[in-house]
Amino acid sequence: MAKEALEKVRQAEEKAREITKEASQKARDIRRDAEARADERYKEIMNMAAKETEALREKARLEGEQVAKPILESGKAKAEELSALDGKVLEDAVNIILERIVKADGNR
Repeated sequence: MAKEALEKVRQAEEKAREITKEASQKARDIRRDAEARADERYKEIMNMAAKETEALREKARLEGEQVAKPILESGKAKAEELSALDGKVLEDAVNIILERIVKADGNR
């Protein structure tokens, strides 16, 4: 009878080792699966962030162009106006500016 009891204890210990081994393997599998899922999710998040960043850059670029467009058009129009001025008018303006500079330097 003691022999049978010892055999049952030995079998129970063996079964406990098997259960522990299976549980450890299952825990490793679960961890590996969780890490793989986390890596995949990380890649998805980074991909979404990159797309969102690019969309924000494009939006900012377009907004910048909209702000700059009237300024550039105004500058171009003023440049065309200056280019269209008569040479005599420009010469008179240059002389007035030079005269002011000479007077300012001469008063020192």
